[in-house]
Amino acid sequence: METGAEQNPAPAANKRLTGVGKAARRKRIFARLREGWAYDEIAREEGITARRARQIVSEVLRRREVDDGSDHALLQLSRLAPALRAAGEAVGQGNVKAIAPLIKVLDRLDRYQKAAQSETTDKLINTINFYAAAEAYLEEDKTERSTDEAAPEAEARQEEESWNQAAAPAAEGDKKEFWPVFPR
Repeated sequence: METGAEQNPAPAANKRLTGVGKAARRKRIFARLREGWAYDEIAREEGITARRARQIVSEVLRRREVDDGSDHALLQLSRLAPALRAAGEAVGQGNVKAIAPLIKVLDRLDRYQKAAQSETTDKLINTINFYAAAEAYLEEDKTERSTDEAAPEAEARQEEESWNQAAAPAAEGDKKEFWPVFPR
């Protein structure tokens, strides 16, 4: 199980950590938890006891804001990926005992995938409905403005047409006088 521990070695046990050092340690601990490490292994790498590793995790989780369902489901999906790979490889190599764990992992994946999809789908539908309502409102507003602006234009067009009809050239047999209409 490799992680960034080689790049970020654990501080010496007798040295006190700064705020930045504590944040880096918490980050390493949670990264290793996501990779499936046990508390004992994490503690050994960090130079702390397993009990202290559990305390750190507990403190962080207690202070943490609760994720909505889709964020939690996506986190669980990422955590299950290594287990799926390991179980799949074991079954692929002919290990019959790995079939049950593979089925359990697949069951969990299905459960979390449904949760992630339903939350994501709900968010997507809400977003689409919002934009559709906004579009309808803007279209309605545009129609109202165009009818309000179109009323004077329509009157002007009717007036112009009546002037044009009055000034239209008479039929050939008609000898009426013609008065040209000049543009305004």
